[in-house]
Amino acid sequence: MSKRNTQQELVDWLVTNPCKTEKEICQQLWMSKSRDKKHADLLRRAYFSGKIERVRVKMHGIDTRKVYRYFVK
Repeated sequence: MSKRNTQQELVDWLVTNPCKTEKEICQQLWMSKSRDKKHADLLRRAYFSGKIERVRVKMHGIDTRKVYRYFVK
């Protein structure tokens, strides 16, 4: 039986690994090299249901851009 990606799995992982970007979550939790639509949808559903929070942070360096960091309240 294959492992299912669930919101609870995401919440449990974010409790021990807070303040991760969407790309870091995909790489570390789901072992995916790039963003997948199903993972983006799962993140969005967890966010809008209030299970996780996000904050927009301006990154400094070569490319200055704003990214979301996800965490659990």
